[in-house]
Amino acid sequence: MVLEMPAYEVISRLEKKIDFDEIVAWCADFYQLPENEAERFTGEVQQLYLEQCTPIDADADQEFIPVESVPTRFYSRKYYKILDQIYLAEYETEHCEYLIHPKFAHLETSETGGWDHCFQLFLLQGKLILLSDGKMAGQWALEESHVMVGRYFMELLNCMHRTSDEKWMAVFHASALSYGNDSILFLGDSGSGKSTISAILMASGLDLLADDFVPVNAATGEVFNFPAAVSVKKSALNHLIPIYPQLDVAAEFYYPDLDKTVRYLPPSEFSGDPASGYPCKALVFVKYRKESGLILEEIPKDVAFQHLVPDSWISPLPENASKFMDWFLNLPCYSLTYSDNEKMVGAVKRLWKPAR
Repeated sequence: MVLEMPAYEVISRLEKKIDFDEIVAWCADFYQLPENEAERFTGEVQQLYLEQCTPIDADADQEFIPVESVPTRFYSRKYYKILDQIYLAEYETEHCEYLIHPKFAHLETSETGGWDHCFQLFLLQGKLILLSDGKMAGQWALEESHVMVGRYFMELLNCMHRTSDEKWMAVFHASALSYGNDSILFLGDSGSGKSTISAILMASGLDLLADDFVPVNAATGEVFNFPAAVSVKKSALNHLIPIYPQLDVAAEFYYPDLDKTVRYLPPSEFSGDPASGYPCKALVFVKYRKESGLILEEIPKDVAFQHLVPDSWISPLPENASKFMDWFLNLPCYSLTYSDNEKMVGAVKRLWKPAR
């Protein structure tokens, strides 16, 4: 959890088993609050603490879906080839297919004689259900479909690298590109231009490692490949259609829970080893701003941290969280504001230059 200082102080006292009324009295005195306000705040933090710290049985979800509840007929069956493995994805409805397939359509294969892994996505009692190789991976309300997509991606990532959640230090809502043997992460708020930069740099000779879902290995701190297509928003089409004419006729997809409309751009052929990790050289927070030219400057770590964490999944395992902090503190962080693509590409390539 990322906490503001008042909540952190309350939780610290709860951890030490200090009496609730004593914490309320301290809170009222220290923050000069009326007693009822201090009691309300302390109670809310206590509830959050209890919710986050209640142990969860990792196998409990598997009991919720009886075999007879799994559909016997699906709207579509798609086969994808990733890292020499065949993945069968079964979608019960057109909507289920719509949520996942467009991101991986470029990986469809005609090799349908057998499969290594199977994902099944269907509806049951108004909820989205995901099975991974026959095991329950989760269930979500329809308005939480973007959360389901994140879990789907995580299951796929683990199958690709024959591993589990515990092996990943973090997953970032970012774009990652490699140039030679190193990588750089491009981050920013929704609509800041992360995917646009990825597409431009991809056309300039860099390899796209991942877009929107960037996994980092806990043991090595290396960035790994995830082969989903680049999501291109409407606002970026004018910039990218001259480079990628196929976007002009590409299908559009609207996702209401995220309120965004996108077209998908398949990654270029990867020149490196997609099964290997790539050390990260820097974090770059990007922003496209008309007529800004190019502004690239290093930013303080505390500023970067505040922008990095809210949109990220950080492993809850203490040893992995500690590795994340060490990893982050050893990386330079930059702010990049641009309107000139050519200058932007040159500046980004220079960030790699010292190691080349």
